[in-house]
Amino acid sequence: MNLNMSMLDMTFVGLLSFGVLLLLFTVLSVVLGLKSGSQLKQMTRRRPKMKNKRKRWKRACHTLNKQRKSHYRTAIVVFLLGLLLGGSGFYARHYQLTNLSSPNAAAISKCYYLLDEAQQQFENLKGGASPEKTVKNLQELSSQLASAASETPYGGMSADYRLLLNKYFKKNLDLAINLNAQTVQSLQDTENIEIYMSDIQSVKEQQQKIIEEFEVNEQALLQKK
Repeated sequence: MNLNMSMLDMTFVGLLSFGVLLLLFTVLSVVLGLKSGSQLKQMTRRRPKMKNKRKRWKRACHTLNKQRKSHYRTAIVVFLLGLLLGGSGFYARHYQLTNLSSPNAAAISKCYYLLDEAQQQFENLKGGASPEKTVKNLQELSSQLASAASETPYGGMSADYRLLLNKYFKKNLDLAINLNAQTVQSLQDTENIEIYMSDIQSVKEQQQKIIEEFEVNEQALLQKK
């Protein structure tokens, strides 16, 4: 699952800010409730003896008690809402730290496809394919691979994940440069072919770490090939 990370940035800031405001309003409601409670306590100590004043006193006590309960109810509701929004904001931030951005996911998908294609070129070469045609194919693949590997990991991701992606993209870029440097003569060397197949496998091992770490749906990648 990939979302627009800039949208998540705004979501995180918005939810967290609103959550903080609601928590501040909770404090205000509690203070107002305590104030009403203090006024009620003082009022109950001054019970009037005259009947006509006692009615006004009862109404005032009832009003203060109602205000106190209302402030406390408001405090509870707003506090719970603030926690909900704050929690949602932190979840959005956690998602940013631990998930691929859409451009990063697209680059990985492209590299996945191109690595398989490059590996197949060497398999075909071992099976008797033309070195001249293979050189041309590898040059086209290396150009596309270099473009995909130039992707920069999303800055909002955790440092460990950025390091993991940087390592993966660098391996792909180095491989692309080496593939582009191949000649007809070098592709006629069996040992050289094995070396490059080993290099591709090494990048694929790094790729598998990416797939497992970010829980990428590999079946979906295979269907895109």
